[in-house]
Amino acid sequence: MSDLLGGEARVTTRRAQTRDKLMTAAVTVFADRGIIGAPVEEICEAAGFTRGAFYSNFPDKDALVLELIRHEVEIQYTAAERAVEVMKVAASAGRSAEEMVDVALRAFDAGGRSGREWILTQQELRLYAAREPGVRAQYLSFDRECAKQFSTLIADAVSHAGREFTVPFEDAISLLRATHNEVQMEALFGHGEVDSHRLRVLLLAITRPATQSGH
Repeated sequence: MSDLLGGEARVTTRRAQTRDKLMTAAVTVFADRGIIGAPVEEICEAAGFTRGAFYSNFPDKDALVLELIRHEVEIQYTAAERAVEVMKVAASAGRSAEEMVDVALRAFDAGGRSGREWILTQQELRLYAAREPGVRAQYLSFDRECAKQFSTLIADAVSHAGREFTVPFEDAISLLRATHNEVQMEALFGHGEVDSHRLRVLLLAITRPATQSGH
């Protein structure tokens, strides 16, 4: 995916490693303390760097938040691309719709991020974007563009599965996103593992074998 949040096109290997360590530390600190309650000094300490290293990579905490959001979506998009490819292989092998959905969701879960710490951080990132005017506009712009790209992937997957939506496409996407978010929230209060059963049920419930006119 293109860097829609305006990140640098190129960074040195060493600087990239520093940024990665700071971002990894931020995930841990944000999950534990929340973004507003997490000082830059604590992120630096967790990463093993000084404040100078932080500010040579991010002008402020808002920039770090936006970079984490961009990175999160890149990982999810790559996982979604892999899921679609796996579904296409399953379709060419004549697998049933249920089997295709199962293998695609397993591929998506395997390629994405899960676990309590990361799910907490994902929720924190969205809440922070909603609260902070300086972040909100960039987040909303990025979210709209990402939604378009994910929608294209989902449409492609459903088509290759030989199915079509039984509800308007925009509503289907909203239902899938809402269910994915609900599944993540349930994981926070359960064992920390994301269970894709509800997504599977939903996908099969809002799609049907494609009619000839649907091709």
